Amino acid sequence: MVKVFLLLLLCLPLAFSQEVKVYAIVKGKVVKVFVKEGQKVEKGQPLIKIDTSIYEARKKSFLGELEEVKARLWKVDRDYGRLRELFERDLLAETRLESKKVEYDSLKARIKQIEGKIEEVETLINYTNINAPVSGKILKILTPEGSYVNGELIPQAVVVIEKEL
Repeated sequence: MVKVFLLLLLCLPLAFSQEVKVYAIVKGKVVKVFVKEGQKVEKGQPLIKIDTSIYEARKKSFLGELEEVKARLWKVDRDYGRLRELFERDLLAETRLESKKVEYDSLKARIKQIEGKIEEVETLINYTNINAPVSGKILKILTPEGSYVNGELIPQAVVVIEKEL
């Protein structure tokens, strides 16, 4: 009976811990690892920083595209106003006015698409800061400083934490 009780006490710490893998869903170079193996961490504590330059470049490209489309929209809007005046005076066929309206609506939709891409890239930039999802102890760092991660296709494990229950 004493042997069973002792065995149970020895197994209790194992029963009250759980491994948690922390994944990166972005790609880039690991520029900073803020923790060491064996270190205790609190939930929300920074673990790893991944370089954002890929995403910053994408964002800059989308912002440029957005400016271009907005400039085209401004021109199409002015043209549509002029064509509407001609149409109202019976000096223009309705199909020509409708074509300009379709062009205007297409540009408005394109702006929404680009704004969505910018939001997506901003979210990915935020994901380059990897924080501890739980409190516990760092068991293994899988991506040291200077290494590269590519978690866009398949999430890549970067740290393993022993969660204390």
